Amino acid sequence: MRRWWWKIRYTLQAALFPLICIQFVRTLLFPNPFDVLLLFAFFLAYLGFLFDVY
Repeated sequence: MRRWWWKIRYTLQAALFPLICIQFVRTLLFPNPFDVLLLFAFFLAYLGFLFDVY
């Protein structure tokens, strides 16, 4: 089970960065609590990928 995760985790990390950028712009234009929490969750997930937590 671990082998498929090691193949797909770099794809998820690469896809997460544009989502963070889009969500950041959306949060700047239309700030609401849901957008801020979603941006924070994306940021924590990206940090997890960078520090090899996942």
